[in-house]
Amino acid sequence: MKHDATSRSHHLRFALLAPGLAALLALAVAGCGATKPGSASFASVTIHGHSAEEIGKVTTQVFQDAGYAGGTMGKQIVFQKEGSRMTNLAYEGLVGTHEGAQTLVRVKMDLVKLGPEAYRLQCQAYIVRGAGDAFFEQEQRLANIRSGPYQSLLNQVAKQLK
Repeated sequence: MKHDATSRSHHLRFALLAPGLAALLALAVAGCGATKPGSASFASVTIHGHSAEEIGKVTTQVFQDAGYAGGTMGKQIVFQKEGSRMTNLAYEGLVGTHEGAQTLVRVKMDLVKLGPEAYRLQCQAYIVRGAGDAFFEQEQRLANIRSGPYQSLLNQVAKQLK
């Protein structure tokens, strides 16, 4: 009987704590992105006192130093590089990788004017399968939880512009 009462007490405590733990976990996963606009929730930095041209030049240099090639597509700047062997295996499978299938990592950048001499540089990263094939190319957006490396690159841009 005593064991049964103790067990019920533990279950009751867990039932009371579970919603709070779930809320804390959600906040931890959301991190700093919880206060950003939806379009900037993957990775972004705010830059003050520099022109769009200066920001674009430094951004291009930082991404090129990280192994990306870049260019403009409409209003966006797009950088991409070949995925690693592990990325190829994960997205193309063993046979596809063996046959030479290649994935790309594509990063689409936007520069949003916030006010006089204030901009938000934001990006979203994708894994691209079948890159360059007009019919088979497929972009898969990376989840916000995988934004760390891209946020680091944007932080480097902001640091160089200080």
